[in-house]
Amino acid sequence: MWTYVFRRLLQTVPVLVGVALIAFVFSELSGDPIRAMLGQHTTPEIEAKVRAYYGLDKPRSERFLNYLGNLACGDLGLSIEKHGMPVNEIIAGGMHVTFLLTMGAILFAVLMGVSLGIASARRPNGIVDYGSSAVAAVGVSFPAFLLGMLLMLLFAVQLGWLPVGGYERGQLKYLILPCLSLGMISTASIARLTRNCIMEALNQDYVRSGRAKGLGEWQALLGHALPNALVPIITIIGADFGSLLTGAVLTETVFALPGIGLQMANAIFARDLPVVMGCCVVMALVFVTVNLLVDLSYAFLDPRIRYG
Repeated sequence: MWTYVFRRLLQTVPVLVGVALIAFVFSELSGDPIRAMLGQHTTPEIEAKVRAYYGLDKPRSERFLNYLGNLACGDLGLSIEKHGMPVNEIIAGGMHVTFLLTMGAILFAVLMGVSLGIASARRPNGIVDYGSSAVAAVGVSFPAFLLGMLLMLLFAVQLGWLPVGGYERGQLKYLILPCLSLGMISTASIARLTRNCIMEALNQDYVRSGRAKGLGEWQALLGHALPNALVPIITIIGADFGSLLTGAVLTETVFALPGIGLQMANAIFARDLPVVMGCCVVMALVFVTVNLLVDLSYAFLDPRIRYG
């Protein structure tokens, strides 16, 4: 087990280097951040000093190697827009909000998706099954930011039950609408996969044998079929986590949540390239870590994998 974990951790190194390289290349193609910050009427001497302060006067290959060396030490560089503020502090300031948003969205998606999938598998082609299909269609068809604006219009503007946007630390009411709009993306896929996996498990011989011995409907459904269907369900949850993390950029922008997504969007418009690269690397690291945890969970969910 530990050998597998160590091998997976080593595999994250080229992934992070690749993400950093792609972000660096696109940052170089997006324009000159120093010129955008100082404007067109600055003197060449001031521009040269500022460029040297941020290390942008060196060749691109040397700057990228220096960035990888600093990244290995946990240093994500300095922000250009915020005049030398460490990128680590900027990202750490928004990590709390993004973590609450993403975990709230995935919790809503798992609870709703698994519940709808179980109800649909219990009565296929019934009212709940058709209703679940309708919810799935809505979740697939509407982008998170559009669904967020519709929920904002209904519950915040028309009914006045929830705040329109913004965030106050410790006030979870500001996260309800963002979590709902973001979680609907994954609810559809989780519900459909749960339904199909449970229905396939219910047709297996061990479930039919249990029913022949007097096993109840819910015991067969929750005690036998669901545990054997958890591996693909956990897989799609881990894959959807990455979609929620990237979808947080637009959702935080719509609801004005001071998370990593909003900071990344502001950095893109301001051409604050170190912040953009730092956000990309941190998101990639979180996504790789979640995939590792999902792979490790297989050994606990399925003894055949653990013994193998």
